[in-house]
Amino acid sequence: MEGTVNQQIHKCKAFINFMLTQQQWSGITKAEIDQWVNNFKGLNPNELLLVYKLLANLIYYSENDVIDALREGVYNCLFYNILLDKQKSAKFGFSAHALSSVLKDELKKTCFIPLLDSDSPHESANYLARLLVQQQLVDAHQSMFLDDAVGPIETGRYSRLVIIDDCIGSGDQLRGFWNDTAKLSIDGIEISLDEFCKLNSVDISYLTLFGYDKSIDQLKREIPQLNICCVRMLSDSQRVFFENSYIWTNEEERHQAQTLFSELTKEHGIPLFGHGDLDFAFIMHKTIPDWSLPMFWKERPDWKLLMRRKNSSA
Repeated sequence: MEGTVNQQIHKCKAFINFMLTQQQWSGITKAEIDQWVNNFKGLNPNELLLVYKLLANLIYYSENDVIDALREGVYNCLFYNILLDKQKSAKFGFSAHALSSVLKDELKKTCFIPLLDSDSPHESANYLARLLVQQQLVDAHQSMFLDDAVGPIETGRYSRLVIIDDCIGSGDQLRGFWNDTAKLSIDGIEISLDEFCKLNSVDISYLTLFGYDKSIDQLKREIPQLNICCVRMLSDSQRVFFENSYIWTNEEERHQAQTLFSELTKEHGIPLFGHGDLDFAFIMHKTIPDWSLPMFWKERPDWKLLMRRKNSSA
C-alpha cells in the first residue's frame, strides 16, 4: 500500500514539475513550491499525499490564460447581447465581417476603469487596465481611472463605462466599490457613479475574468442596474473542502484532508478558510486572492508562503 502511495506522490511531483517547466504556472518557481512543501515535514506518506494532491490540483491561470480571458471578456462577453440583438433583427443573416464592424463601433464608444480598493489601488485591476492597452484591445485613451472618465463622458465621447477586475470571491470588494468608493464630485456635489451614468445616459458594466458563481448571482440580484459579466466561473465543486470536491478520491479522503489541514493551520495560527469562508485553491499569474486558502499566502515565522499578498504577514 505504501508503495502505491509513494507512486501517487511521484506522479503529483512529475505533474507539478511539468506545469512549472511549461510555464503553465507562470509567476511561481520550483524553489517556492519546495519551500512551501517543506512546511509539511514529519507527515507520513498518506498525509503527504494529501498535500501533493492539493498542490497538483491548483486552479492556476498563467499570464497567457489571463490575457486570453481578458480578450474573450472584451470581444465576446461585454457585447454579447448587442450582437445577438443585431443577429435577431437580421434574422441571423449578419456576416462575421458585419458583426465585427458592429463590435468595433461599440468598443470605440466604451471606456474602461479599474476597480479600486477603498484603501489603495487594487494592483491586479490596474494590471488588467494596462493589459488592455498593451495587448491592443483598446486605445490608450480608453483605459483610465474613474475621475478621468468624467470629462470624456460629459462631452459624449463614451456612452459605455466598464469597471474591470480580475476576480470575484465573496463579492465584498465590488460591493464596497459600488456602495462607498465609486463617488464623483460634479460641480462641488458628490454623486454616485450610478447616478452620474444615469444623468449622462451611459451604460455601465462590470467585467471580471474569474468568479465564484454563487457570489456573482447574488451581486446580480443586489445591483440589477449593473451589467455583470464573468468570463470563467468557479462553482462549489471547485472548492477544496466542499462535498464532492474535484480534488479528493472520495468523501472519506476529503474529511481526512480537512482534518489534517485544519490541525496544521491551527497549530501555526493560520485560518483554514479564506475571506468569506471560501476554500478555493485558486491562483492567477503572480496574484492570489484572499479567498484562496490562507495556507498558500499567509506567512508565519515557522510557515513559508507559496505566493505573497500585501497582508501575508498580518
